[in-house]
Parts: sequence; C-alpha cells; structure tokens
Amino acid sequence: MNRPILIWGAPSGLRTTDDVEAAFKQSGNNFGNVLIGHGVRAVLEPYPLLERTEVATPEEANERCSQVVIPAANFLWKDFDFGFMADFLEKTRLPVAMIGVGAQTNDRTQTSNIHPNTLRLMKLVSERSSRIGVRGFYTAEVLAAHGIHNVEVIGCPSLYSTRLPSLSIDTGGLKELKRLSINLSRRVVRHSFAPERMREIENVVLQLGIQKGASFVAQDELDELLLASKGTALPPQVAQYFSSVPADDMVAFFRERTRWFPSVDTWSAHVREQDATIGTRFHGNLISLLNGVPALMIVHDSRTMEMCTLMNIPSVHVSAVEPGGLTAQALQERLHTLSFAEFESSYRSLYRRYVALLAANGLPHNLMH
Repeated sequence: MNRPILIWGAPSGLRTTDDVEAAFKQSGNNFGNVLIGHGVRAVLEPYPLLERTEVATPEEANERCSQVVIPAANFLWKDFDFGFMADFLEKTRLPVAMIGVGAQTNDRTQTSNIHPNTLRLMKLVSERSSRIGVRGFYTAEVLAAHGIHNVEVIGCPSLYSTRLPSLSIDTGGLKELKRLSINLSRRVVRHSFAPERMREIENVVLQLGIQKGASFVAQDELDELLLASKGTALPPQVAQYFSSVPADDMVAFFRERTRWFPSVDTWSAHVREQDATIGTRFHGNLISLLNGVPALMIVHDSRTMEMCTLMNIPSVHVSAVEPGGLTAQALQERLHTLSFAEFESSYRSLYRRYVALLAANGLPHNLMH
C-alpha cells in the first residue's frame, strides 16, 4: 500500500490526562469511545494512517489517501445527523469501509428510524464498500428495511483489539470476589427498555460497589467525575437517581473510588487487577473480557442487548427483573456462578468473520491467524 488510509471516527487515546473536563471533551464525551477507536487502529497498524484532522478537504483526501475507514458507534438513531460526514465523502472518489455501526432504540418491536442525512451516508458507504460491518442482527434488519443489504455482523470492533484468535476468561477470583469494578449508565437511562427498572438495578449495583469497596469506572458520567476530581457538591440529579443509597455514602464513594482512563493501556492495567466487573456500560465490561477478567452485563437497551446476544456475554436483562426483586447479595451470588464458555466460542467465530470483512474491503491488517 503506497498511500495511507484516512481514518475518521472515535479516538484511540487522549492528549490531555490532567484535566478531566478537557479529556472528556476530547473523547467525544464518552471515554468508552477510546476503546472503539483503539480497536480499529490496533488491527490496521503498522500500515500508514491519516486522521481526519490531518486532511483539510475532499480533494486532498483524493490525492493523499487510498481509502476511508470509519470506526462507528450507534449512528442509526433518529436524532443523530451525520450529514457533515456524507457531505465530505460525496466529494471524494475513495472506497469507504464502516466498521461497527449500530442502531439505537428503546423499542425492539419497531424498526429504528434513521436521520435522513445519516441514511444518505449509509447509502454512500454501501455503494463504496463490499460489506458494512454492523454490530448485530437488529442493526442488519434496520439497514435492510432501508434498502441496504451488503452487511456483515461482527459486533463492536473493540472486541478484536487484542488481535488474538481466541480469548480465555479466568474465573478463579469469582468465589471470593475481593476486587470488584462497577460501571453505570445513569445519563442514558432514557434509552432503556424499562427506565425505572434500570434505575432500581443501578442503585443495587452502586450498593454492591459500596459494600465491596469497588472502583467506579466512569465513561460519560461527568457529574460523578467532577465530584471526584474537583470536589463539587452532590448534584440533585445524581442524588435523585440513586435515591436508595444514603447521600453521604454516595458522595464518599464517588470521591474516593471514581476512576477514568485516557488510554486503553491504562484502563486495561486497572481491570487486570480486578476479580470481576459489573454494570450497564458495554465497553466498561468488554474491556475486562479482553483482558481475561469476568464481567456481568446489565442489558438495558437495544445496543447492549444486540451485542451481548451476539457475543454470548453473561448478562441480566432489566425486563427480567421484578420490581424490588434484586438485591446486592443476589447480584453478588450471580457473579459467583458466571461461565464464559459460550462467549469464548462466539469470539472465535466472530474473529474469523471480522478477518473476512477486512479482506472483503481490501483492508490490510495484522490480525493473527
């Protein structure tokens, strides 16, 4: 390959590491984006890459680049407008590969709507690539309903960032469970299948975290991050959401136990010290699995359901929990019994599918066989 790949999407790391607000903004307002961006770049390196910020115009892209790769997220939602991306790419002549696009909805009985400008982008990508890498079968159904059929179901590209054809999860620490990491999605509860049930369950997760002296890994929970980093007062919306937890306990926990990570390496180092992770953040749990650490996912919306179903990640579905029917003790007992044989098997199959997707789109990679 003579000319570099133009990569346009989630970052793989952050320049700022001492100011949480600046780092949060650089991440695209979600530190989980770093895992997505790293996942794609990890398998394309050491081949030459150019970031979108390094290419000023579509004409420059035509001149300097061989193709475009888009590490995607849940683009397919009625309020997400990616017209700016379509406008730029329409003026190029380059092949375009999109990896990991997903649909977002809180009602799986209906086909998710797509913003007209984002649909314009998806049709362009469909025309300029052999296959679009989508997060799961629901996303494939959504695109098919809009006339786009050349897709490959591969999950999230962050799944393959180890570049290894198999993964093995060490469950040896689950019995005593001395070191636990939790994650929460309070800010996106409106996406949930059952918002009030999700709130109840996240209260239980926080209670378990406080009992176990767990760490709390924040992704887009800026209020909690500021509690920890700048000693701000407890925001009313946080106190109201976690109403089952005493305010003093909540403040002490968030101030003392909150962690955030500007890179995949520092995040991975943290999870390797844990016996397990649990929570509602998909990437907060996936990074544990990538490092061989058990994780239990609380499935609460179409995105988490789609990927957990595809990858066979052990999970608890919010709609399957009766109101008031889950305690911190019951959640801990669920952790004791986790098995990852199905996840490990699914990973091996999906890995082969991902290799095929990259080959079909003419993308060089360093994935191991």
